[in-house]
Amino acid sequence: MEEIIKQLDALYGPGKGLHVYNTIMPGIIADFNKMLASAPAGKEISEEYRLDDGKGSVIIKGKRSSNGETSMTSTFSI
Repeated sequence: MEEIIKQLDALYGPGKGLHVYNTIMPGIIADFNKMLASAPAGKEISEEYRLDDGKGSVIIKGKRSSNGETSMTSTFSI
């Protein structure tokens, strides 16, 4: 999370990364959790979410275990 915020600060200006993160990430995570819930257990899925202004994208990968636990990683690219 901290690395993504640093990258967003570099892109949008000092101190703005956290605001952008708090604005976009809840919706992205909610959407990805829906995808995980419908994916077969053990299968890794990946999704790229482009920022509305086209300046970058968030890539999330994750999988759901057979007991329902989920794991996710995210990266930000410009």
